[in-house]
Amino acid sequence: MTPYSILILICSLSTSPSECRPETAIDVVQGPKVQNQMQCGFLGQATIAGTAIAPREGLEYMKIVCRRAREA
Repeated sequence: MTPYSILILICSLSTSPSECRPETAIDVVQGPKVQNQMQCGFLGQATIAGTAIAPREGLEYMKIVCRRAREA
């Protein structure tokens, strides 16, 4: 079982980082599942670097969120 899921959020610059959540994001990209929070940070950054995901300059920003995976 993998205890964490990576979410990559695209949020408006008018949304504070503390309010940037999946429910308030402009877009949410599901990243890979990982075993721990350190992997979450590293693989979240690697996922962003390896894709064409990009916020619109001056309008949006990205945030990586690590959430405990739901149990089946």
